[in-house]
Amino acid sequence: MPATNLGKEFTFALAGNPNSGKTTLFNELTGSHYEVGNWAGVTVERKEGICKYVYHDHITHFDTHEHESEHKHDEAHNHIRIVDLPGIYSLSPNSAEEVITRDYILREKPDLILNIVDATNLERNLYLTTQLAEMGTPMVIALNMMDALEGNGVSVDVPALQQELGIRIMPISASKGRGVQDLVTECLKTASENKPPECPLKYGTDIENAAADIQTCECLNRLCSLKLIEHDARLKSDIKCEKTHAALKQASKNIADIETYIAEKRYSFIKSVTKKCLSITGENKQALRTSKIDSIVTHPVFAIPVFILIMFLVFEITFGAFGSFLSDLVDNLFNVRFAGFAEKCLEAVGAGAFAKGIVVDGAIAGVGGVVTFFPQIMLLFLFLSFLEDSGYMARTAFIMDKLFMKLGLSGKSFVPMIMGFGCSVPAIMSVRTLENERDRKLTLLLIPFMSCGAKMPVYATFTAALFPDNAGIVTFSLYLAGIFLAIVSGLIFSRTVLKGETPPFVLELPPYRMPTLKSTFHHMWEKAKDFAIRAGTVLFAASVIIWLLQNLDFTLHMTVDSSQSIIGKIGQLIAPVFIPCGFGDWRAAVSLMSGFAAKEAVVSSMSILYSTGGASGLISALQSSFTPLSAYAFLIFVLLYVPCIAAVSALSAELNSRKLTVFSVLYQIGIAYIMSMLVFQIGSLFV
Repeated sequence: MPATNLGKEFTFALAGNPNSGKTTLFNELTGSHYEVGNWAGVTVERKEGICKYVYHDHITHFDTHEHESEHKHDEAHNHIRIVDLPGIYSLSPNSAEEVITRDYILREKPDLILNIVDATNLERNLYLTTQLAEMGTPMVIALNMMDALEGNGVSVDVPALQQELGIRIMPISASKGRGVQDLVTECLKTASENKPPECPLKYGTDIENAAADIQTCECLNRLCSLKLIEHDARLKSDIKCEKTHAALKQASKNIADIETYIAEKRYSFIKSVTKKCLSITGENKQALRTSKIDSIVTHPVFAIPVFILIMFLVFEITFGAFGSFLSDLVDNLFNVRFAGFAEKCLEAVGAGAFAKGIVVDGAIAGVGGVVTFFPQIMLLFLFLSFLEDSGYMARTAFIMDKLFMKLGLSGKSFVPMIMGFGCSVPAIMSVRTLENERDRKLTLLLIPFMSCGAKMPVYATFTAALFPDNAGIVTFSLYLAGIFLAIVSGLIFSRTVLKGETPPFVLELPPYRMPTLKSTFHHMWEKAKDFAIRAGTVLFAASVIIWLLQNLDFTLHMTVDSSQSIIGKIGQLIAPVFIPCGFGDWRAAVSLMSGFAAKEAVVSSMSILYSTGGASGLISALQSSFTPLSAYAFLIFVLLYVPCIAAVSALSAELNSRKLTVFSVLYQIGIAYIMSMLVFQIGSLFV
């Protein structure tokens, strides 16, 4: 590489199909050094990070930031900014993701397009590749999953493929980190040369002449010229030259459906390329394996029972003996040892009762009540990440489609709902991928019924206290109750406030793959990270505030009697409302109020209000304050009532309707109260 390029900052745009390994490659390139936000004007996720592979002037290999201190004398090196574009199948402006990708490349002009292609599904992936190549930006193809391709009994002639496409190709395995260093080297070289790819794909004399005229007249790249010929409405409004209209007319003179014609030309070219470059060397083991597994997990009769069985096993392990054992270890470490150590430290520096109370009985007890169940949260996210990475979660949408269709929903709506098991906020944001507006709004109204990870500490605490022998079954029943009520509510909404036709359901089912430990643990941590951050921020602040409100009266004097405190008086005003539900205690009412900030705060509040001094003490307090029936009614209320403020804010932004947002909040509170009351009142007849 020329020395004059050293020290320059390059921007690489990472583009590819969904399920091509794009996110895995992005994580491998950037490590944990990236920022997550939203693209301007839309709630589609934007990821951007600095590549951890750095080229140094005096060494011939790449090194990661972990070894950067060994080469401090090499100050001249390249910084590579990686922008992860949304996963798309084409550059037709039919969705927000496609528009974002096309507009970013056109306007931001990255130094290079890094196109990741799934080698096991080459024909489908190359459709986007041919479009990206026509944008005139330097480009390198990362041919991913080469190890899986070989395992399928298929081989690809990479040099021949490279020659056919006119684009530099680097074979890699992103999940295992193989070939990534060579890929970055080639990307830097290609970006430095600033030479656009020369894809040999041609569309016939009329279209080629028209495209050339438009490129010259409008100063557009080849892809945009072709899109104009395809009658792209977004580009047509920007036509400046009169000659362009004549060129467009001439291009479509002898072709009835120009868009279909161009698409067929692309696929014809791709088929000829794959025919030359792919060869079958043995039995396609992956396809056979996928077919065998799908014959069971997508079976018309067995699919739903298998799904229920899998989820039951997940919850039984998470909340059963193993999960409880891990939580007990953390409880002892944090609420006994650490709390005791903190108290001794405060006594050593002569801290008074107020300081010890706010630190030990407030902050540590409140946060500790939630942190205790962090292992169980991590376990659940570990299992969900494994199921997602393996390809099974995509099948759940397919499984539910027939059922959802009968209820006026699309199976595609089940994907964001499943995401709601992790966190409602990204699940709400993911609804933008649904094409139909009515489906988007309907799905948004149903996501709050899913048990997000923030509710898990509440479930874990109450099941440990009142259902120690059946914790997994009770928790599993709550998740099923949420799904069932979401379906019933969807049936009601689709026939009242959101009438309309259900669009056809199309979803790609990726092949089954054994997830790597690195990828699974990364996804697990990404899902659990929000919980960890809130434990150190929102829950910490909420715990301190609740302790103060519990120990101060309205004259701001300390009080020993919590019932006479500020929060005690407020709770006593609200508590009678919950008597029909079986939990008319003011402390339970106040805990539910704190749940509006974050659902984990329900446990934090109880740890402080019941003055328990840790998870084990809280469990004892709950056993004396709740019966199994009233506890289950309380859990039903927590399951169904309005989600946290962050989720409501995201819901409002996506619905873009104040009326629907208010309706959603009131509906959730109303259904939570009614179902909780029914559980307690009907259960009282039998218990």
